[in-house]
Amino acid sequence: MLRTEEVTRQLAVLFLAAAPAAAQEGGIEVFAAETLFASGTRVSVSHIYVAKNDLYDGTHKTSDPLDMSQWEQRVVGSIDHGVAPDLTLTALVPYVWKKRNSNSGDIQADGPGDVALLAKYRFYKRDWKLGSFNLAAIGGLETPTGDTKERDNGMRVPPKLQPGLGAWNPFGALSVTASHDRWRFDSQIFYKENTEGAQDFENGDFLSLGATLGYRYYHTKYPGPTASARLGVLWRHEEDGKLDGSRVNTGNDEIRLRPGLGWHPQPGIDVSLTVDLPVYQDYDGEQLALDFRTFLAVGVRF
Repeated sequence: MLRTEEVTRQLAVLFLAAAPAAAQEGGIEVFAAETLFASGTRVSVSHIYVAKNDLYDGTHKTSDPLDMSQWEQRVVGSIDHGVAPDLTLTALVPYVWKKRNSNSGDIQADGPGDVALLAKYRFYKRDWKLGSFNLAAIGGLETPTGDTKERDNGMRVPPKLQPGLGAWNPFGALSVTASHDRWRFDSQIFYKENTEGAQDFENGDFLSLGATLGYRYYHTKYPGPTASARLGVLWRHEEDGKLDGSRVNTGNDEIRLRPGLGWHPQPGIDVSLTVDLPVYQDYDGEQLALDFRTFLAVGVRF
């Protein structure tokens, strides 16, 4: 039998730890430095799956008497519209499913997630034979449009497991994309300021830095199909959150490897698959750690 204080401590982890996927996740090449052509539009659907299975404290796996695990699925509809050659506007509209399993009982919720709106401005572009170099600035806002009042077994679901956060969260990024012949390099630095949302909970501010190298290993004469492989690395840092003004242990540092594949059966169709695999994780206090994350998206440009 677990002692009462042990159950209370573990339930605190259950309710507040393990940060969810962010509302600005989804879409195809949303944070690449390249923009859509003027007056062009791309519609895409993304599926994101996140699994967390082990309880960590710092960099080490720790005992978990409640045998907790968590998964999240997020289906995101994305609309990108090129209003000018160097300016693309994007809307990301998610629907979210979340479930936490434990020996003390399962908790689950689903509903509309927070809509994210953003603009990408490419402020520098240089072309050369078989290649180009692009720099872009991106700014956006997560809006409190998601469901924050889901209940399970008559009880309101904790804020981390709600489909939405109920907060206005601004974010920004700087991106670079360079290509030559069949090679392509992408890098982004991203920052998001989280504000207080529903149930007096506030996620910690978030910073990430990523880089990806891709190679188009299959190429046919236009407008024939092409295929590419990618390998990226992502560093993520999240500050501790706050509950009713008091700090809670939700902060973490992660390094992830990101292998991926791209497929273009014809110029107007994009298919993208990416898998995130953690190689380093450091958590502020006991939290469920990432096991893996998958991202699959299909887009149509017209």
